[in-house]
Amino acid sequence: MGMKIWVTAPFFYPDMSRPWSEVLDGMIKIVDAAEEYGFEGITINENQFQNYVTNPSAMMFATVAAQRTKRLRIVPGVVVLPAYNPLLVASEMSLLDNLAPGRVGIGVARGGSRFQLDRLGVKPADQRAMYEEGLEIVRRLFTEDDVAHDGQYYSFPPTTLVPKPASQPHPGIWVASQSTDGVRKVAQQGLNLITAPNYGNFEPYGDLEDLLAAYNDEIEKSGNTRGEVMVLRHTWLGRTEEEALEYFDDVVNEYNYYMALVKGPGTVDTKEGRLATRDVGESRDYVHRGKMTPENHSFSKDNLLEKYADPILTTPDKMIERFKSYEKIGVDHLACLIAVGQPADEIVKNLKFMSEEVLPAFAD
Repeated sequence: MGMKIWVTAPFFYPDMSRPWSEVLDGMIKIVDAAEEYGFEGITINENQFQNYVTNPSAMMFATVAAQRTKRLRIVPGVVVLPAYNPLLVASEMSLLDNLAPGRVGIGVARGGSRFQLDRLGVKPADQRAMYEEGLEIVRRLFTEDDVAHDGQYYSFPPTTLVPKPASQPHPGIWVASQSTDGVRKVAQQGLNLITAPNYGNFEPYGDLEDLLAAYNDEIEKSGNTRGEVMVLRHTWLGRTEEEALEYFDDVVNEYNYYMALVKGPGTVDTKEGRLATRDVGESRDYVHRGKMTPENHSFSKDNLLEKYADPILTTPDKMIERFKSYEKIGVDHLACLIAVGQPADEIVKNLKFMSEEVLPAFAD
């Protein structure tokens, strides 16, 4: 099996003077286009209370996507487990799996934004332990009956999911991790990995290779079966290099929103820093009436493809070449983050263009 190409539904909403319904309509158009044009699947972003990701429920939108499609694979995620009761996460995923048997998985994470967790009453010191305990509960509920648990954060008497998942043994579990220590933990658990640049895009060459080397090394040490690996990349396809850079300013703007969410002022200049476990930082006053104040980093578009592994804003032959390099190092799925502010109709046209010029190179 060759590498498969996915898309994302990021719900990016920088211009809050527009009705949010236009954002929703754009994401639905992406779902429909991905189904029609032969992309393997779609990942659905989730976050609350700010305008970087404005989808409060990835699983709810995944249900919409499931009902509109017949073959598209669907992964809501990432779902920040400390923000939820794990019994409800498992129950809702079981419902989704029965709506689209064999086509869904769930992406999970401990959470990378202090802003969201502060508002939900999750203390940073508890975040990791809550995530690990919640993940253990979800995994058990998917496959066992009368699960009882008496833990540090969650306790409940014998409980069985009704309905149980339709997929056997359960829907795929994808763990989002962007650090060397994190991907080793995913390998130890024998789960699928979703990864992306730890600090937005504009990722130097070599970071992804080191992450996958750590994941594969830990698989070998643990003796676990290797899970599937999905990598996120910002993409835009053009007939010429100039056309591919038409929305470069939108890509930079999206980066600055992401950096405001996860990092704040400053940059990460070393590979060790970029691949280290990221904490959620200090509480900061950067969101007012739901609108974030983005950072103000700037980049040159000159020699973009030579300087950065991500974003990939280029012509079909060079995009195929870059994607093939990921296939060679063991990437199973590549998810294209293609909606960073462009008009929805232009996004759909670009997906169609990719389906004609890029996807055939990765057909079985």
